[in-house]
Amino acid sequence: MGKFSIYQVSAALSAACLLAIAWTQVSTVLRKSNNAENQLAKTMFELKKARKDALSEVQSIRSEVIKELNIIRSSSLNELKSDRTNALIEVKAARKEALKAIGQASGDEVKVWLVLKYGGREDVPGLVNVGGFTFALDTIPMKDVDTCQLMGAQWISSPRAFDGRYNYEKMAFVCLEE
Repeated sequence: MGKFSIYQVSAALSAACLLAIAWTQVSTVLRKSNNAENQLAKTMFELKKARKDALSEVQSIRSEVIKELNIIRSSSLNELKSDRTNALIEVKAARKEALKAIGQASGDEVKVWLVLKYGGREDVPGLVNVGGFTFALDTIPMKDVDTCQLMGAQWISSPRAFDGRYNYEKMAFVCLEE
């Protein structure tokens, strides 16, 4: 029975050692698991905090950008209004000068008439068609023949009136005296 008890003691000691080793392994794993969970929790907290900080920074930048855009929009609108007002003033002044020039060219007593012709061989809706020619005529009173000749020459040499091109075949003028 002495041999049997040595085996029993030896088996009991082996079992105890195995239990001790297993307990050590389990506690190590549990400690590592808790440590990893703690690290994960810390990381999640830091991420949430960083997200809040980033969102608040984005919100503050957004509000600053909106303020700047409103200032720019307001100043742009004011500049546009000012430019529009200046353009209207310039147009009114140019109109007044043009009417004054026409008034000076026509004079008080009308003795000379500037007759302007525009047209040619093609059929143009809205223009007079005579013998295969389509044209428009207009008369403008002038104060003298020299002024009439000058205004007629300006009519002939005005490319802006006809899509930026000179077209001497379609354009003509004559000065008629009473």
